[in-house]
Amino acid sequence: MTLRPQIKVNNESDRLYLEMLYDNYKNLMFKQARKYFQNQSDVEDVVQQSFVKLIMHLPTLRKLNRNTLAVYIVNVIRSCSIDICRKRKIVKENNFSDFFEGYEETLEDDYDIDCVMETFLSVQQLTNAISQLPEKDQFVLEAKYLQCWRDSEIAEVLGIKKNTVRTRLFRAKNKVLEIILRGNNEEE
Repeated sequence: MTLRPQIKVNNESDRLYLEMLYDNYKNLMFKQARKYFQNQSDVEDVVQQSFVKLIMHLPTLRKLNRNTLAVYIVNVIRSCSIDICRKRKIVKENNFSDFFEGYEETLEDDYDIDCVMETFLSVQQLTNAISQLPEKDQFVLEAKYLQCWRDSEIAEVLGIKKNTVRTRLFRAKNKVLEIILRGNNEEE
């Protein structure tokens, strides 16, 4: 038997606020969850778990302005997604010893590189690596991941095509990874 947190919606005002919260931020929540999972049922699980966490902090949510609330919601989604990634990784590692030799090669790797990077990298490493990038690469990463801009919005600001934005993002992420790996090799 699993214990479920007691979630209390005290009055009609709370219920209406939660409905408004879901209506206004559901697209953002699903978009953020899709960054970590491609499977629709996983995405729905993340959103549901995140909403439960948000309900438990209802008084805090009411005090936040619109922009801060959006950032708060994105952080809750990210946290729930990373928790699920970690749980799945632990289950896979524990099960390998029970199977025949070579079983690991038959498994499909369903981890998203962004999820793995967030799990294993410190914020300081990431910040240092990004600061070493050219200014245009820094802008693209910050616009996409910190400000949650769509590719089309970034393309419009820079006066380039959407596909060029995706290419710059891909290259910038690879540069960051190279910088971090180079830094880790120097420490050893």
